Amino acid sequence: MTETLRRVVAQIEQLSPEQQDAIAEAMERELEEREWEALVAKPGSQRFLDRLAAEARHADATGQTRESTDRW
Repeated sequence: MTETLRRVVAQIEQLSPEQQDAIAEAMERELEEREWEALVAKPGSQRFLDRLAAEARHADATGQTRESTDRW
């Protein structure tokens, strides 16, 4: 662990549990995003995602999809 990270962790430890959890969740999201970006940057992954996108476009064009009522 770097000295900078040690200092930040020491500061975070002084916060309330709720604040610590909020920071931990933000850090976790950042790590997951970096992991996802590394995964999709691989040539094999890109080909797979391109194929999935083509399949989805085809399914939509041929009426095999329906409008979702779910909102992110």
